[in-house]
Amino acid sequence: MFDMDGTLVDTEPLLHDALLAVLGASGVPAAAIRPEELRGRSVAENLTRLSGLARSPMSTEELYARVSGRVLDRLRPGIAPLPGAVGLLRALRRARVPCALVSSSYRAMVDAVLPALGQAEFAVTLAGDEVRRPKPDPESYRTAAARLGIAPGRCVVVEDSSAGLRSGRAAGCVTVSVAPTREPVALGVRGLSELTVERLARLVDAGAARTGRRAAG
Repeated sequence: MFDMDGTLVDTEPLLHDALLAVLGASGVPAAAIRPEELRGRSVAENLTRLSGLARSPMSTEELYARVSGRVLDRLRPGIAPLPGAVGLLRALRRARVPCALVSSSYRAMVDAVLPALGQAEFAVTLAGDEVRRPKPDPESYRTAAARLGIAPGRCVVVEDSSAGLRSGRAAGCVTVSVAPTREPVALGVRGLSELTVERLARLVDAGAARTGRRAAG
């Protein structure tokens, strides 16, 4: 199960540029819009905080409409997947390993990115506006695992943010980070190019073995 933003594609610069344009026009200084404070948080949480910075009244709905409109315009020509993304997804499909895309971004954004990744690569896609409790709550990954028909303990969550990793871990999944993190993970790598079907399978088997030993004890 894959996160989208920062894991499979890098939409962060597009979002940051859109926020700078929309909030800058409302008098918000660029220094107040820090990407590191947005990463891994739910869209609703970020909108609530950022709309409060605007010097002229702006609802969260208005901010979302303006920002998402700009981002979607930038996405229409397409976006390049991050290195290793397409190759890994295709290898998993050839190995008949079902994949899910689990994003905090809303459905419109997910659908705009899917053509670049190949919609056929995913048996399940789940957007942030399709769950009641977004990451770091485990609802997203538990829901995706249920739709795949696979026990969470047999699923690998690939993420780049602390919130996403906490979500996957709380759901009972094996977690892999593609970015430096202080979260406890089964594996940390520098990018998707370091992952293979075999390496992911070994992580699942090792996790199942640990669970079995705990149950026996």
